[in-house]
Amino acid sequence: MPEFQDIYDIHRHLTGRRVARGTRRAADEYIQVVHILIFDRDGRFLVQQRVDDKASWPGMWDISVGGIAQTGDDSRRAAEREILEELGLTVDLTDTEPIFTFRAGNTFDDYWLIRLDTVDPPLRLQKEEVQAVRWVDKAGWEALVASHNVIPYSFHSILFDLYEKQFPGTRLYPFGSPARVLGAVFDMDGLLLDTERVTREAWRKAAPEFGIEDIDPILDACIGLNEAGDRAVFRSRLGDAFDYEGFRARTRAMSHAITDVEVPVKAGAAAILETLHAAGVKLAVASSTRAVTVKDQLDRAGLLRYFDAVITGDTVTHGKPHPEIYQKACDALGLDPTACIAFEDSRNGLRSAFRAAVYPVQVPDLVPPNVESNALSWKTFASLEDARAWLLSPAAPPLGAAD
Repeated sequence: MPEFQDIYDIHRHLTGRRVARGTRRAADEYIQVVHILIFDRDGRFLVQQRVDDKASWPGMWDISVGGIAQTGDDSRRAAEREILEELGLTVDLTDTEPIFTFRAGNTFDDYWLIRLDTVDPPLRLQKEEVQAVRWVDKAGWEALVASHNVIPYSFHSILFDLYEKQFPGTRLYPFGSPARVLGAVFDMDGLLLDTERVTREAWRKAAPEFGIEDIDPILDACIGLNEAGDRAVFRSRLGDAFDYEGFRARTRAMSHAITDVEVPVKAGAAAILETLHAAGVKLAVASSTRAVTVKDQLDRAGLLRYFDAVITGDTVTHGKPHPEIYQKACDALGLDPTACIAFEDSRNGLRSAFRAAVYPVQVPDLVPPNVESNALSWKTFASLEDARAWLLSPAAPPLGAAD
């Protein structure tokens, strides 16, 4: 049975309407979301790790509990229900209020803070949502945040102040900015080259030949992944019997029929690479595509000459969204990740860069930004041309090593 949510207006008044979970809502339709910050008697904070197959923030550490209110729930009942479902804890929030509330997009987000009167209470995890939990003190929380494996809430730095003093606060990107930009790492497909459109068209044309009725959800899930990641998505959606190798051979041939004639280059690609190179910034590619294709296409596009290192999907053990490809790119440049920026168009790529402690720059291509991709991004630009203009502005960190 589908879950339903009540619809509120902008003044947070119930409208009497409801929608099935996941339904697109009009601009003036809002739903209730709850987040719960749970501390124990000793002042330790409970964090949970999301399951690896979640549509958003897969495998990342999150605050204690969160969820969407169902029809008939007010914020308190939704918070109590989510705690019970995800952790197996029964709590009573009667005569309690959220510590802060804000409106984000089409949601009203309430944040509740709970202090338990116990230490290490028995928990029963909801396996479909939560794969692990742990209790952390302030130092443990700061170390977890520094690992870039935590969803980047705006209140990272004041979480324990919220507990101790119960006051709200906000920051933008919670990791500041690089003192100087010494390195820049670029994705290729959909970022430097307009090849994602070619691939998407090939997959759509080949889908009926292989009995796929709706290829678009699979396309969206695969953007930014390497071959192993693509294969895993196909297996999970279509089963082990699906002829993945045949499908990829067919679509690869269709794509190469176009790109072998001309490699479509994104507007501003050459200009931003020239600007960074001239400023002494070291450059690398971190593409999920195979090395032979990456080097061939970048060379024929006239862009390969700018790069000091090329890291590809077939040279890493774990593809995006794992941070390995960005870690290897920074290692190849001989730079600390925190001195580097990463240009990405895909959510999986942004996840990878963020987890590697590189500063992610989002330049969307086929998939528009969402809450997760915006939160993961240090900066977001509509095009590489806009990104280059900002890098040359006084607002940007200095480029290249100091004289």
